[in-house]
Amino acid sequence: MPREFPRKVRVAESIKRLLAEPLAQAGRDAGLGMLTVTEVDVASDLSNATIYVSAFGTQASKERILEALRDLRSDMRQRIARELRMKKIPSVHFALDDSIANGARIAELLSKRPD
Repeated sequence: MPREFPRKVRVAESIKRLLAEPLAQAGRDAGLGMLTVTEVDVASDLSNATIYVSAFGTQASKERILEALRDLRSDMRQRIARELRMKKIPSVHFALDDSIANGARIAELLSKRPD
C-alpha cells in the first residue's frame, strides 16, 4: 500500500518550514526587502532541492536578490543537515517565483476586458 505522502513531499515541506524564517531574516538583514518561500521542489532521489522565493521589486533588484541567495546556499544546506535526519543532504538551488506577479497581471487583464 503506497504512503499517502511520499518521502519527497515530506522532505520538501520540512525544508520549506525550516528555511522560511532564516531566508526572510536574511532578506531583511541584507536590505533586500520581504522574501517569502513559496515552494520547495525536491528531486525524486533527494539529491537537489529547488527553493522558490517570492520577492517584490524591479527586475534588477530581483537579480540582486537571486545573487544574494546564491551566496547563502552553503549556509542553508548546513542548516538542513543539522535539523533533518537524512543520509544524503540535497544540494540547494534558488529560483524566483513569479506566480504572484503573473496572477496579478492576469487579474488586471481580466478586469480590463469589455463585457
